[in-house]
Amino acid sequence: MRNRERVMLGSVGVLVAALIAVALWPSRDTSSPAPPPVPNAGPGSVTAAQVSPKRAVPVRTPDPAPPHATVVPPSPGDVPPEPEVANAPPQQNDPIEEEKPQTARWKLEKTEHIATLLGRDVSRLEGERQEAKSRGDKARVEQVDALLQRHRVRLDELREEARTLAEAARNEPPEP
Repeated sequence: MRNRERVMLGSVGVLVAALIAVALWPSRDTSSPAPPPVPNAGPGSVTAAQVSPKRAVPVRTPDPAPPHATVVPPSPGDVPPEPEVANAPPQQNDPIEEEKPQTARWKLEKTEHIATLLGRDVSRLEGERQEAKSRGDKARVEQVDALLQRHRVRLDELREEARTLAEAARNEPPEP
């Protein structure tokens, strides 16, 4: 019985909150308020707001026809597609090139590139940390510190991997 009462009270609370929100919701008054009086205006001066007529709100009428596709004329040298034929013979695909070997040089190049990008990210985060610290945003400073710690650990791992790959690349035969 206790749970039912709690659910009932919760439902009533939500209903009351919704009614209050609807009652306090700003109404959409379509009449425009009178223009405020212009200070320092002489007795005979007239402002543009007083003279200009009220602007009418344009009414959009629905388009009777659905929108059409844009047709682009073919350029010289364009080949129109062939019409599809039922039970057409299978097309020959171009042969797939073999994957190039992932040599130590290739891996070293990729690792150095990733390390460079991560280094830029660390620099950016250090600046962001200083900015958050100067604003006094302790929560953001803690978030950035956690990110910086992760990034620095990963950067150290990448640098160590790059050193190992550099040694392997030196012992690798030259590319043909």
